[in-house]
Amino acid sequence: MAFVTLRVLHGADRGKVFERLPTPVTIGREEGNTIKLNDERISRYHLKFQEDNDKVVVTDLESTNGTKVNGEDVQIRIVRDGDMIALGRSLLLVGSQADIERRIAEIAARLPAAEEARARDLARRLREIASGDDRGSVAPPDLAEMRVLLPGPLPAPPARMTPAQAAEFAELVDHVQAVLREASEGASMRPGGERVEIDFAHWQTVLALQAQLAEMLRSIGEPPAE
Repeated sequence: MAFVTLRVLHGADRGKVFERLPTPVTIGREEGNTIKLNDERISRYHLKFQEDNDKVVVTDLESTNGTKVNGEDVQIRIVRDGDMIALGRSLLLVGSQADIERRIAEIAARLPAAEEARARDLARRLREIASGDDRGSVAPPDLAEMRVLLPGPLPAPPARMTPAQAAEFAELVDHVQAVLREASEGASMRPGGERVEIDFAHWQTVLALQAQLAEMLRSIGEPPAE
């Protein structure tokens, strides 16, 4: 039996994690589904995951607004860990962090020897950093190194925020997430592919966000003189 882990990245249910659900798995607005999402643009019975020949297949159940896998409209598609599924206003990520790291390792194994060694070393470092076992001895990877890997967990939000500070922090995170959502929904990956493509406009939006965050961090570190 195949199992499916789904993480909700965007939508009213963002942040929810559905771990190792045995297939078949259905998603929709009705109570009878395995996963019920609060999304008015999702059909009553929107899509279905099922196992076939040791693969997980997603099928759109003739939904009103359709289903996208990695940016492409699909009726039926084999899905793998790390794939993104868009339905209604919601965006789902297939697989747990460990599942996706395993897929990265499989991709790395098909790279030239030097690339494979580098990818495996990065994966090891990320695991140590994420688990807290590095004890400050593991150098975090830079952005150039991270091109074949996913980032580690987010730092915890500030503690003991006032209601106004919490609201301001939520606005900041919502803005960042909105920009990343637009970029991720505009990305595409060919079925079974190993590279994700993003158009120039969305890429520039992400770079603009990075620049804004860099300026914000600098202003926090160097507040104006009184």
